[in-house]
Amino acid sequence: MIIEVDTAVADESLLRRMYEIRRACQLAANPDEPIEDAATGVSLLRRPRMGGGHRYLVAGDPAVGFASVDLPPDVTTAFVRVYVEPGRRRQGTGGALFDAAVAHARSAGRTVLTGMYGDDDGAAFAAARGARVGQTVVRSLLRLPASGEPVPVPGHRAVTWLGPVSDELLESYTAARNAIHDAPTDAGVQWPHVTAQAVREQEETVARRGVELRVTAILDAAGAVVAFTQVLVPATGDVAFTEETAVVPASRRRGLARWVKAESLRLLAADRPEMASVGTTNAAVNTGMLAVNRALGFRPVGTWTTVVYDVA
Repeated sequence: MIIEVDTAVADESLLRRMYEIRRACQLAANPDEPIEDAATGVSLLRRPRMGGGHRYLVAGDPAVGFASVDLPPDVTTAFVRVYVEPGRRRQGTGGALFDAAVAHARSAGRTVLTGMYGDDDGAAFAAARGARVGQTVVRSLLRLPASGEPVPVPGHRAVTWLGPVSDELLESYTAARNAIHDAPTDAGVQWPHVTAQAVREQEETVARRGVELRVTAILDAAGAVVAFTQVLVPATGDVAFTEETAVVPASRRRGLARWVKAESLRLLAADRPEMASVGTTNAAVNTGMLAVNRALGFRPVGTWTTVVYDVA
C-alpha cells in the first residue's frame, strides 16, 4: 500500500522511520559518506523546499520504503528519490513507489524524471525500468581545517553573511546563482531558473529547518557578486554541507573559486569550531571544481550515478 504523506503534519515517529530508511540505504551504498543526524534529518522532511510541489509517498505500515518527488516550477523535470530498507528489497516495494512517483510526475506535466543510485541494487533497479545512465557524481569530505590560506584576487573583495542576503546584493547574487546552470548535467534534465523570490524562499526554508545558511561571496570593483559558495550548518551534529558554488562566466579562471571556498571554510572553522568536517558533491566531469576541492583538502568518499527516465 502506497500513501501520500503530508510531512508538515505527520507523526514524528513516521518521519524518524523515514530518516532511518534513508540512512540505512546510504550506509548500504557507502558507509564512509557523511549523513546528517536524526534531528536534522527529521527537520528536513518536516519542512520541504518552499515554492514548489514536493510529495512524499510511503510504503508499508510500519514503513519499509518511501519516495520523494520534487516538482519545482517552470521545468519539465521531476526530481525523484526512492528508498527501500535494504532487508526488504526485491518484494515489489521499490517498483510500486517508482510507479506512484511517475504518476505524480505525469499528472504535473513532467516529461523527464531524474534520480541517482549508489550501489548494485540501485543500478539493477534503474536498468529494469529502462532509465538511461547519466553522469558520475563524486561525494567528497573535508576534515577541518582546510588546507592553505585564502588568496585574494586584486580588484575584488570577499564578504560573508549569515541567513538572508541584503537587498543591496540580492540582484547580483541571484544572477550569480544562475551561473551554476552551465555545470555538467544530463541531457533532458532542466534545472529551475533562480529568481529573487526563489532566493528568499530558500533562505526561509533553511531558517525554518533550524539550519544556519552561511554565504561567502566575492564582489567585483562595482560591488556585484561574481562568485559565491554556500555552507549549511545544522543545529546538531558535527558535519556541515557545501551547497552551491559558482563563478559567473566572465570572471572565471582567475582563482575566485578557490578563494571564495577557502575563505568560507576558514570562517566556518573559526566561527563554528564544533564542526569536524564538511561534505560536498560534484559531477566527475567537473574537473575544475574537483581540483579546487582537492587543493583545499577534500577527499572522495563515494560515487553515485545519475539516471534519467522519460515519462511516457
